[in-house]
Amino acid sequence: MRKITICLVLSILTIFACSATGRKTIPDGPVAYTVILSGSHSSADKYEVKLVTTKKDWENTWQIAKGGEEPLPGIPSVDFSHQNVIAVFMGQRSSSGYKIEISSIEKKGAVLRVHVKKYETPGMLTVMTNPFTLVRVPRGKYELEVIEETVQ
Repeated sequence: MRKITICLVLSILTIFACSATGRKTIPDGPVAYTVILSGSHSSADKYEVKLVTTKKDWENTWQIAKGGEEPLPGIPSVDFSHQNVIAVFMGQRSSSGYKIEISSIEKKGAVLRVHVKKYETPGMLTVMTNPFTLVRVPRGKYELEVIEETVQ
């Protein structure tokens, strides 16, 4: 009887140990993020906000962000076992002065509310721009809810 009890306890402990992933769940509320890169010359031709969760998707996103630069600059390291990337692309604009940024991120359940500020103040230069911002956030299976604010 004692051997059965010990086996049962060890089995339960093993199940709990195997199910623990070592990943922390972030609490609801403001989410800390780090800007990887922000600029005005990507190759994105339309507005898009996306969650990047894999290395392959990150490589594709980096190529878009760097606008087809030759040679392509080295890609920043992202540890996808602990982090995701949120990419915000404004799309093509016909003059300087445009900018896009993430002003804050909040978590509520499985949703990340991404507050995006779009600066739409056409500049004096007639030049094609494609503003973007890339940020690191803690890893998770999130749906994105985008809240836009336009500054003119």
